[in-house]
Amino acid sequence: MINQLQEKYQLSLLMLLSFVAVLGVFPFVVIRYMAGNVTAAIMDIMIILGLIALVVYASYSKKIRIVSAIIAAFINIGVVVVIIENGIDSFLWVYPVFASTFILVKPLEALLINVVAGISLTVFSNAFDVISLVSYAVTIIMLSLSTFVYASHSAMQFRLLETLNTVDPLTDAFNRRALNTDMQAALANAERNDTQQLLAILDLDHFKMVNDKYGHAAGDQVLKDFVKITTSHIRKYDRLYRFGGEEFVLLISGINDDQHKSFIENLKKAIKKELKTPDGSAITVSFGVAAWQPKTTIDTWLQRADEALYQAKAQGRDCVVFSNKEELGTNPAL
Repeated sequence: MINQLQEKYQLSLLMLLSFVAVLGVFPFVVIRYMAGNVTAAIMDIMIILGLIALVVYASYSKKIRIVSAIIAAFINIGVVVVIIENGIDSFLWVYPVFASTFILVKPLEALLINVVAGISLTVFSNAFDVISLVSYAVTIIMLSLSTFVYASHSAMQFRLLETLNTVDPLTDAFNRRALNTDMQAALANAERNDTQQLLAILDLDHFKMVNDKYGHAAGDQVLKDFVKITTSHIRKYDRLYRFGGEEFVLLISGINDDQHKSFIENLKKAIKKELKTPDGSAITVSFGVAAWQPKTTIDTWLQRADEALYQAKAQGRDCVVFSNKEELGTNPAL
């Protein structure tokens, strides 16, 4: 899955957190400058400018996870340096910074960053000449552990939401929403890097007869078995989607012209060998395949594959037809 939902969510959190941080820090630039603490004011300005620059970079580069990790390290180093410089006057900043770290990176990573920053403060800051080290340790541990539990639960809920949003509940294949997202990414990758992409529409032959003869429960099981068989014979970065009913779409990336025919042929043989009706009869599959071409869109790519599938059905099913009119024939041994 291309994780665009997670990227958008993380980017929105990153932008919101940075906006709040800028609003919170900026007044202290003025206050510290007016108080004659020019060094602290400059440090605050550097934090603001650094956050803005990193968020802008994340928006354009889409390297959101990397930028979030950099910001997490940046604000933790910043708060340690500011507290060392200003002492007790800036000490309370440690609490929002430590909590914000769990928004930016994974819970375990955030916990480790908090530990490093917390220990650094105890070693290098003189604030503990005024406040209790024990109170600091207890409150920081409680804050970090509580936020860790909440962030872990939120990450688990997000993964569940992502699954519900992108996976077909019957077969566990990806759904059409995921297909649309992944096709956009595949087309962008192909245009940018000239990476070969292959799209195949697979249709289970005479599937209605399976439902009529054995019942819909048996038909559902056939669909589940088909997905298990297909996913076991494709590469881990290839993707299978349920397109509707007994039609599925297979998105294959990084396979050259010399390999794609044999790849599809071997997949077709494996499905025919392993996919069975309840009484042990073989279930065959027709393939319509379209390779990526420059200026291809989602609609035209699907249309070319669908036209090839129509030809495969017209030629007797149990065969593979490419949109360029090349065909892997209907040899029963395939």
